Amino acid sequence: MYFNHAFRQTHIGTKVGGSPVFSGISSVSGFIEDASSIKSSDLKDRTIGLGPGTFGFFDESFNGIDTNNFTNCCPLYLASASIFQKDKIGQFHGGYLESVKSKLINPKHVSKVWYTPACPAKADVVHIGHTPYTTTLSPACPAREFLCNEVYNLRIDLKGSPVLRLLNRNMYRNVSRWTGCCPAGQPVAPVDSTLVFIQWAKDLLNFPLTQPFIQIEIFDEAGASIGTTPAAWDAYVSPGHTTGQMAGMIITGAYVDTKFGDCTFQISDFFEKEPVRVYASMVDETGDVCAFEGLCVIKECEATQAEGFGEQVVRDLILFESYRQNFFHTDLRLREVTQGYDFTNVIDRNSSYHRYFIAHNVPRRNNPTSTFDNDQYLIEIVVPAKDALFEAFIQSWLGGCGVCSADIDFSATCSAACP
Repeated sequence: MYFNHAFRQTHIGTKVGGSPVFSGISSVSGFIEDASSIKSSDLKDRTIGLGPGTFGFFDESFNGIDTNNFTNCCPLYLASASIFQKDKIGQFHGGYLESVKSKLINPKHVSKVWYTPACPAKADVVHIGHTPYTTTLSPACPAREFLCNEVYNLRIDLKGSPVLRLLNRNMYRNVSRWTGCCPAGQPVAPVDSTLVFIQWAKDLLNFPLTQPFIQIEIFDEAGASIGTTPAAWDAYVSPGHTTGQMAGMIITGAYVDTKFGDCTFQISDFFEKEPVRVYASMVDETGDVCAFEGLCVIKECEATQAEGFGEQVVRDLILFESYRQNFFHTDLRLREVTQGYDFTNVIDRNSSYHRYFIAHNVPRRNNPTSTFDNDQYLIEIVVPAKDALFEAFIQSWLGGCGVCSADIDFSATCSAACP
């Protein structure tokens, strides 16, 4: 039987910079560049500037190494400081400040090393009509006249996890605007389209099922923004229609989920990852978008999910510590006794974190089935920022073997932000 799974370890490297006593810590993470003066047992020593959030590499005797001057192809341990504040939680239960160590990492048995950045979420950004973005496109977004004594309908569809959790279905909303009677003696006359967009936007924000999910900015026929709130739109004074021009709006998917604080935190608590997706179309009175002359609708930004959630890091850390028999209790009093709140002391659930992964295997020399196989390990290192010094050491260490076949990839980046 082949168990295609790696034992996962989570090491925390969130401390940034050193101290007057120990200055060998990276300026962007808790990586110890020069650990030659310490042993792995010293990681718990806060008096020399170490403690939770620091990590480094140690030889087979658990002596630290100077990563700036290390090119040997030698097996090393990766060790990080314990996340706990106290070494004992009772008369007999101690050893909680012992450093967290990986299995001995033989560089010849490292299969892959990679980096995943912390990326912010991108919201859906939809332009309807003429906005500063659509008027610069080639081909240009055509203007459309809005005539008097007509009813114009706009349909907005909202999709994604936030909507489904609220309604158990996707959300749609049709909003209408009547342009009023035509001037005497003029059976057909164009009107200021800004007034149509204002009424559409106010109807969308006044409806309780669409209001939590979107933000709207309106532009008049001259291309000037008239604000993002109903109060600002009410102050608009129409100068009348400008021939060849059209108003517009920008609808941005926006949603903030509620969640419990640290003191009541449970690992089963939900946290939202998926952004809201916005779709817009102009429809006729029956809701048919194909049977009506459409309005220019262009999506500038496609929504993407954020990466590196602190919420997920806390859960990964709780799982790993549970494997080490340091359980995260649901009873708040037991959590206090067993230092459970230290899980959220080293990780800010509202922040984002970068991660490095090292996948390696440890060959089994003795196996009950007489079959030679390997135990696979995946080491996760959580840091607040990309660390060039850590990456340079990994390249030097694995490259020093000459025959290593490890796949090293530190090139991952976030997708371009919306302009």
